[in-house]
Amino acid sequence: MAYYTIKAYDADVFLTSFMGLQQAGDGIGADFRYAVEAMNVETPRGVLQPQAKPVTLPYGFDTKIETLAHLYRRWYTGGEDPEVLIAATGGRLYYKTSTMQDFAALSFPLGTAIYQSNEWSWVSYEINPPGSPAPVDVLLMSNAKDGMIIIKPPYTATVSNPSWTVESINTGGKKFGVIERYAERIWGGAIPDDPDMLMYSRPFDPTDWTAAGANEEPEDGAGDVQQPSWDGDSFTALRQFGSQLIAFKGNRVWRVLGADPGEYVFKEQYGGGAPFANTIAVDVERIFMVERDGLALYDGLSVSPYAREAIEKLWKTINRNAMSQMCGTLYKEKYYLSIPTGNNTVNNDMIVFNLSDRTILYYTDTFIESFMPTNDALYATSSSQPGKIMLLTYDSWETGVASGKPTKWVTPWVDLGRKSYNKGGFEVYFSPEVRKYPVTFRVSIQTEKKVKSKLVTVQPTLIRAKQKRVRFGGTGRMFRLIIETLNTQSDVSWRLTGGIQIVVETDPD
Repeated sequence: MAYYTIKAYDADVFLTSFMGLQQAGDGIGADFRYAVEAMNVETPRGVLQPQAKPVTLPYGFDTKIETLAHLYRRWYTGGEDPEVLIAATGGRLYYKTSTMQDFAALSFPLGTAIYQSNEWSWVSYEINPPGSPAPVDVLLMSNAKDGMIIIKPPYTATVSNPSWTVESINTGGKKFGVIERYAERIWGGAIPDDPDMLMYSRPFDPTDWTAAGANEEPEDGAGDVQQPSWDGDSFTALRQFGSQLIAFKGNRVWRVLGADPGEYVFKEQYGGGAPFANTIAVDVERIFMVERDGLALYDGLSVSPYAREAIEKLWKTINRNAMSQMCGTLYKEKYYLSIPTGNNTVNNDMIVFNLSDRTILYYTDTFIESFMPTNDALYATSSSQPGKIMLLTYDSWETGVASGKPTKWVTPWVDLGRKSYNKGGFEVYFSPEVRKYPVTFRVSIQTEKKVKSKLVTVQPTLIRAKQKRVRFGGTGRMFRLIIETLNTQSDVSWRLTGGIQIVVETDPD
């Protein structure tokens, strides 16, 4: 369906709804619903509005939180919320339940005075300790410097030590950079001194990494497998994917099939790998990850590029020397990716891929060290402010709180399919709504000759906003529309509904 109509002496150009960023092609005559440049805006239901402001939680640490983990206590019968947060910062681990005002430090395992790394891989599991009337949910954590630990919450109020405990797990001298649960075993990889090795625990016991004894079947014990690629590559991540385990290397992906050691089969997949483990996110029947040249998708058979042309200009701004800082996650049909741009050595911007309507949004000055989604919230830790934990929100009109950052929306170039026509005498019609305080919009028409801008200040509205008309002179063979707001207060929300109409005078040669 065309986004414009041409009459005898003028034309009507319609922007029916706002979708997101699309930088593929030359930006001339493209779908008018998409922007060639969009910054700090969101487009729920096709409406243009500012990015929602994250909620900063009132917890205080003096050092950066590099890992935020989550334990859901399914077997817990106490009176508080079963969700528990675990934060890694400053060489220590801290926990917080819903009834606690702030985080409390966890004890160290016997023989440990401080952790050497704050970057942990983690998996929830359950055990059956003596004296417990039901299974107990625990958190397993591991990194390549400190090895593997188990965090046990108190399981009844009557046990002799009703407190949280942390214990080291003997994994046969190997330290895992990544761990994952698969076929009722815990698997470990990214071993610094054995990069091609994957190890697995005994079934149903994540604390036992001993091989089967003389009177046991081999599948009853722990073990390891080697999967060399002969090029210096190493395992970077493990993810359970339906009834299989996906083992990622920097340049390759392996699929592990089978339920016990006698059945394990490794199959190399087609395509690239996952050099940046913190960007991997499983979405039911597909896995998202980032390669050096952009986003990639694993569909169970191969790894292929995803949505790269749509952000090709934006991707060129990434600091390629700091790409190891990137992190990504999935939450409510959106893939969030935090990136370092320009000369930044920490993540300072964020791209959001909406997988349901296939739109892309871009946010500047969004400093995120790590993500942690739960059933009801998306947490993030700050890469710029030590100890800061945020709740990421969406839909600033509903929350009533915008980010307060400048916004920008730039349409594709329009030539009406008539390169022989001069276009001029532009009239822009749009319907802004504003809450609480006035907002000033800068509306611009750019031709290949120059940019003309006008400021439109909109007062808060109690009922639906009146339509605004902005008229521009000047002519050109092609033109585009630019809508911007400057820095505003964070509690000011606005939106443009119903799309935009541009009436253009035409004059053929």
